[in-house]
Amino acid sequence: YDPEHHAQIQAQLAALEADYEAYQTLQRGRSRQPQLSQDLQHLEETLQQQQAQLQRITRQLATLEEGARTATRLATDLNQRQEELLKQQQTLEANLAQHGKLTAELEQLDRLAQEYAQGQQTLAHLRHQYRLYCELAQALGKNGIPAMLIETVLPHLEAETNHILGRLTNHQLHVQFITQRSRRSGAETKPIETLDILIADCQGTRPYESYSGGEAFRINFALRLALARLLAQRSGSDVQFLIIDEGFGTQDAQGCERLIAALNAIAPEFHCILAVTHVPALKEAFQTRIEVTKTAGASQLSIIT
Repeated sequence: YDPEHHAQIQAQLAALEADYEAYQTLQRGRSRQPQLSQDLQHLEETLQQQQAQLQRITRQLATLEEGARTATRLATDLNQRQEELLKQQQTLEANLAQHGKLTAELEQLDRLAQEYAQGQQTLAHLRHQYRLYCELAQALGKNGIPAMLIETVLPHLEAETNHILGRLTNHQLHVQFITQRSRRSGAETKPIETLDILIADCQGTRPYESYSGGEAFRINFALRLALARLLAQRSGSDVQFLIIDEGFGTQDAQGCERLIAALNAIAPEFHCILAVTHVPALKEAFQTRIEVTKTAGASQLSIIT
């Protein structure tokens, strides 16, 4: 036994301990190499699968990203289309409202056109009626048929009045009817349509107011009697009954005689002449009289023939 040699061997063993551990590790690694090779192969296969799957996922992700971009574009386009659709709907609603308004206005125009056509027909009818009425107004006016009738009737009325007045006044009074009178001033030269009664006696023509009451009565009597007879003749009948109410009191003695003489002269032309008077002197001028006498209780009638 050598202590130094033993120490050297111990030192050598200590120096070789690390290599031994490495050898042990190598042996353990060699024993595990098949399994590790198999695991490595499996991992490589898994890695290939994962890489292939990664490629598929990458492609899918690219596709999805492209789809997302497309979807984004579609969403933007959809939003634009929705905005356009909203605007078109608003435009459509406005157009529908305008269409309804225009339809109502068109119907109103149709009604107005019908009313206008009816109004034109009514206006044409009214114009026709207006022309007829104007013609009737002109015909019936003072320059129309009445003027023609007056122009036709006045000569006969004047002649008849003067005939009766001549009997009443011994041809001392004369009546003339004037239908036209010239204008006194102005640029108008057309004569004025009028109806003036001119009364003349032996002193000339003078106003009606200047004649006495008896003369005015005889003029009125002649004119009214002539007018009554003329109207009766134009109606196809004849005046058969003549009533004279008063008027004798305005006559002088000669006038009363002429009036009675005139009544006697025209008496054959009437069936009956009734004269009312309060002049006692005239009672004897009439053969048949109805005398009225007032009493205390009432009036009393007596017929004298």
